[in-house]
This record gives sequence, structure tokens and C-alpha cells, in this order.
Amino acid sequence: MKGRKYTRKIEIFTTTEIDDGYGGSIASDVSLGSFWAEAKQNSAYRDNSIGMADIKNNWSFNVRANSVLMDNKDNLTILYHGEKRVVNDIRYNDELFREINIVANGN
Repeated sequence: MKGRKYTRKIEIFTTTEIDDGYGGSIASDVSLGSFWAEAKQNSAYRDNSIGMADIKNNWSFNVRANSVLMDNKDNLTILYHGEKRVVNDIRYNDELFREINIVANGN
């Protein structure tokens, strides 16, 4: 695993309930941290599953394995180049559990 392939900085957020100060709670994005990643834009495709044409803009991010990411797999978003992307899939990329592959949708 070569460290110089991780050339892009991303920030990963999770959506959690936090106290609003008045006895209730609100949903808010909480940062899990900033990570160096290898970013690749996957092929765009047209999705007609909901009855209308929607062009999906998928990205693939490879980061070094981190227990923080694997423990918080649900409700993740990635901030990359000022755009938030919703995480669709997160899994280990190799059999030695050294790298995590994250697939996220664009806007």
C-alpha cells in the first residue's frame, strides 16, 4: 500500500441526534474526521427506477482502514470539493483489511 496514492482530503460526517438545549433533540451532522483518500469518479448512469430519469454521479473513495468508519456505517456523508455526497456502500477493499472503499452519490 503506497501512501502517495492518497492525495485528496475528504471529511466524513454522520447524522446523529443532539440536544437542542430546550429538552429536545435535533438531527445534525457530526464530523467523524478528515481523511486522506484516493478519489475516482465512477461512470455516470441514468436511473429510471422511480419513474423519472435521474443521472447518478457516483464517486469511489479509498481510505486507510479505520475503526471509526467501520463502527459508524449508517447515515454517512462525505464532503469533497465543497459538495456533500451521500454514502451508498462502505466495505473493506482487500482481504487483509487495510483499505476501505466508500461509494457515494453526487448531487
